[in-house]
Amino acid sequence: MEKNTKMNHTSGDDDDDKHHTNTEEESIILNPNFEDGLNNWSGRGCKAVLHESMDRGRIVPLSGKVFAAATERKATWNGIQQEISRRFQRKRVYEVTALVRIFGNNVTSETIQATLWVLNANQREQYIGIANVQATDKNWVELKGKFVIHGSPSRVIIYLEGPPPGADILVNTFAVKHARRTHPSPPPIYENPGYGVNVVENSEVKDGATQPWFTLGKYCKLSVGQGAPRTLPPMARDTLGPHKPLGGNYIIVTNRTQTWMGPAQMITDKIKLYLTYQISAWVKIGVGVSSSGTSPQNVNIALSVDNQWVNGGQVEVTVGDTWHEIGGSFRMEKQPQQIMVYVQGPAPGIDLMIAALQIFPVDRRERLRCLRKQVDQVRKRDIVLKFSGLDDSFDLFPYIVKVKQTHNSFPIGTCINRTDIDNEDFVDFFTKNFNWAVFGNELKWYWTEAERGKLNYQDADDMLDLCIGNNINVRGHCIFWEVESTVQPWVRQLSKTDLMNAVQKRLTDVLTRYKGKFKHYDVNNEMLHGSFYQNRLGKGVRALMFNIAHKIDPSALLFVNDYHVEDGDDPR
Repeated sequence: MEKNTKMNHTSGDDDDDKHHTNTEEESIILNPNFEDGLNNWSGRGCKAVLHESMDRGRIVPLSGKVFAAATERKATWNGIQQEISRRFQRKRVYEVTALVRIFGNNVTSETIQATLWVLNANQREQYIGIANVQATDKNWVELKGKFVIHGSPSRVIIYLEGPPPGADILVNTFAVKHARRTHPSPPPIYENPGYGVNVVENSEVKDGATQPWFTLGKYCKLSVGQGAPRTLPPMARDTLGPHKPLGGNYIIVTNRTQTWMGPAQMITDKIKLYLTYQISAWVKIGVGVSSSGTSPQNVNIALSVDNQWVNGGQVEVTVGDTWHEIGGSFRMEKQPQQIMVYVQGPAPGIDLMIAALQIFPVDRRERLRCLRKQVDQVRKRDIVLKFSGLDDSFDLFPYIVKVKQTHNSFPIGTCINRTDIDNEDFVDFFTKNFNWAVFGNELKWYWTEAERGKLNYQDADDMLDLCIGNNINVRGHCIFWEVESTVQPWVRQLSKTDLMNAVQKRLTDVLTRYKGKFKHYDVNNEMLHGSFYQNRLGKGVRALMFNIAHKIDPSALLFVNDYHVEDGDDPR
């Protein structure tokens, strides 16, 4: 029995292969509804049994007359499985659907995952995570996902896993079919888009009137001041062209006691779906009464879309007489119930001022034409070709000289997985369109050393060789991962001394092996969301990781890597 020690989430393009003869509705799973008992099914490290009902009749099939159960499970990777080795076709996208639930003492909700075990022709194993779902002991839920096998493995097994030992995995149906091709939606038809028309009412607060503006925050105060710039901010001016002079009025919010307090306005009925809106404004901060003194402050224009935060632009400003430009853009693709625009950011006690807030739809096609002109002006240069060794009488005119760009210095990157590079179509597209790459999982510690002392750098080596051979720069992701659930069990069980030794060995192994090959490294992933190493080895361990990494490979740029850094949409 193959033990599951690695996982890699992957998916493929919904690409119809006209050379295949299978219909879209054919399932490569035999006996998907268990109508033929457990034929073609088996337990993976546990028992597989068939039931008409369980728990005194409280659990019955949602579909058909029976369901299967993986029981007497002693490890999370135990489950129910079926071999599909001779029934799949490489480079074809398959969709997995299964009705599942859990059963057991003291288990009410657990994750069930569909996984592929792949044995390659060279006898190396791979585990490909397809999809997962939060299953309960109350109802059947649908697990749904897609996978594609790029290479030509000798064996492939699909199975369910995930819940803790002792919990049964119940399966009512389990099908794997060729995924239907998803056709792109037709471009939306815009009726009266109103390009360039500001949806913000009373943006100039003329005559001192403040309606329909209001303040976020019960006790802060909104008033009108005079002395703002009389021209639109440059970003808006570039898009809108010539504009009449502004009146110079601005909104000021005082008595702020929270960073989120500031001016706001409802714009729900003004926003149209699928249109791109540009945001532009002047902002300034006053001294007010704050413990932050005169230190720089962030000012942010935000949208509250059904209570979800959307970033509309941010700028760092300092206290003084200078007005700063702030800008951004957004697009809505689902109809919200409520949209509010508001300005926030500075520390409590600091006065916040905004002038000439513009939110208007832009013609994307016209904008792209404008950007192309800017590219021609800013990024393109004339090239003079000189041909040496030619006689003065040689006439070059009849000959055609072609200049073809073979490499682009502008960095465009993508994430790749080891299984991807077995697909020659993928490799062709990847090498022609990208000059940077990052590995999905293959450099992570749980992948390269799933079991203590058993190192696997072959996947990373293969991917790195492909990238270097095609002049593609690579970012090393990642040396460590602070989130405890991503740390392999043997590392979690180490004593403090052994853990420190293992950390130093990991740094030495990776950075010595790949010295000079990775241009960037994410040294300790998601330090804002986890603290496994810091909790066990002290606060200094993070700096130690960076210092050792730099000492071993000083050519690499070292990064702090986390998510929700740009959008700020983090529940924590």
